[in-house]
Amino acid sequence: MFRPLDRRLLLVVLLLVLPLFLAAEFQTHTVKKGDTLFSLSKRYGVSVNDIKKLNNLSSNNLSINQVLKIKEIKAPVVTPAPKPPAEKPAEEEAPQPAPPAISNLPEDYYYTVQAKDNLYRISVNNKLSLNDLLKWNKFADETHVIHPGDKLVIKDPGTYQGGETITETPPAEIEPENPAPADTSTVVIQKVYVVQKKDTLFRIAKNNGMTVDELKRLNNLTSNSISVGQKLYLAGTPSAETPVKPLTQEDVEKSTSLRGDLIMPTNGIISSEFGLRNGRPHKGIDIANKAGTPIYAVLDGVVVFSGVQSGYGNVVVIEHPDFVMTVYAHNERNVVKVDDRVTQGQLIAYMGSTGQSTGNHCHFEYRIKGKAINPRKVLPLK
Repeated sequence: MFRPLDRRLLLVVLLLVLPLFLAAEFQTHTVKKGDTLFSLSKRYGVSVNDIKKLNNLSSNNLSINQVLKIKEIKAPVVTPAPKPPAEKPAEEEAPQPAPPAISNLPEDYYYTVQAKDNLYRISVNNKLSLNDLLKWNKFADETHVIHPGDKLVIKDPGTYQGGETITETPPAEIEPENPAPADTSTVVIQKVYVVQKKDTLFRIAKNNGMTVDELKRLNNLTSNSISVGQKLYLAGTPSAETPVKPLTQEDVEKSTSLRGDLIMPTNGIISSEFGLRNGRPHKGIDIANKAGTPIYAVLDGVVVFSGVQSGYGNVVVIEHPDFVMTVYAHNERNVVKVDDRVTQGQLIAYMGSTGQSTGNHCHFEYRIKGKAINPRKVLPLK
């Protein structure tokens, strides 16, 4: 047993040391929408592993309103001192404001943040680099906090020039209307487009109501290769005086391009017809079959696009004589590339369900000068 003197010494030691243990506290954070262990580690200057150990977490998953210990705060307490005014907790700080919107940009240059979005996911879903997304929105880095309802710039503001937008691919299976004829009192000498990064002749032609063949002839091009910064004439030439009159639907119906020598692009059953579908124009017909069913070129021609387009998924576009263009969309895999010359019946792709598709099928379109017509007018259907 302790002697009386030992007890007194032990009591004094306990009185001095105990406040040090009692004073040990943890800085905490209440999880909000958009928070991740990585963003919290950057914010508080601790490692992800430290946060997981402190909170006995076995994964990186967090839930809203979850209270996390961030780091231990030890402050030796010897004598009581006046308590300083409580600082506003970090989690109660006002959300970082989104950068001021560039007021003269069209709506399609913006993306509205949804619940559970993060900057990386937004960049991937909109097919752009994270660095571009940060730069265009003036964010310091990927830890910038975003909130549902924020509007982010997702297209290079530099492509919006003087009120004229250099557009990307139109929405799936909905082609832009042909521009109205120019006022007869106005003489259009020329319209020039400067090639941007990721542009193709097919995209430029489609966005301007032209065919690739017209665009190539207007610019004396012998191949589909173009380079960033190259100038392309879209209407007229330096010596031209009037623009080309756009093709009307009546012109299409009377066209001699309604050929009767096409073959079927694939085998299957018609699952959706040309015309209005759910209130939206459906510019082709859908031929359904199992995944991997071969898809063939319906006519001889040249591949002007082979790749991915929004809504269409994997798509092949072939240009034929007399301003005819055929489209084969939602493919599982394309087997031809741009500038390939194909013959009627040649394998060009395999059927799939990529893009905005509810099942395996080939979405087939027949266009004349960019105008879609009912494929039943040209395909050998019963």
